[in-house]
Amino acid sequence: MELKKRKSATTPLWRHVLEENPVPVAYRLSWVANFLTGPVYEEMEQRFGLTRPEFIILFNLVASPGCTAQDVAEASGRPKNSISRAVNALLRNGLISRGIDAIDQRRRPLIVTSAGRRLYKQALPLFVTRERQMLAPLNEAERTVFDRLLRKLVFRTDSWARTY
Repeated sequence: MELKKRKSATTPLWRHVLEENPVPVAYRLSWVANFLTGPVYEEMEQRFGLTRPEFIILFNLVASPGCTAQDVAEASGRPKNSISRAVNALLRNGLISRGIDAIDQRRRPLIVTSAGRRLYKQALPLFVTRERQMLAPLNEAERTVFDRLLRKLVFRTDSWARTY
């Protein structure tokens, strides 16, 4: 994956916004997430015609087959309206289908089609490569600590997070 080069994070403005601001952790997390995922989603859309919300749905459905659009919105923290639009696009393009729950017929589980699974398998390596690039400056021990800290934050979101 070829990505555009950017200015160094050592310029005065970069230093200020990354270090000398009232919400340094939130800003740094957002910064890392933007530079990690932004270029990948851009390339994914150009190469495969797959948008960010569409990939998020495929990612969640491959991990947890039969979940609903609401489940995906809650698990991903993405707005329900963008997930709903993406579900409709994936349905139109034959990448997912909608089932009926045998126990609760109001529940409409989503299922990845074989075409959706093929596209997911083509797109996922973009993220794997990008994540490896991001983590390259960390040694194995640092990666383990970083992962442990992120897990701790993610699995304690019940105390502070809300979906939108």
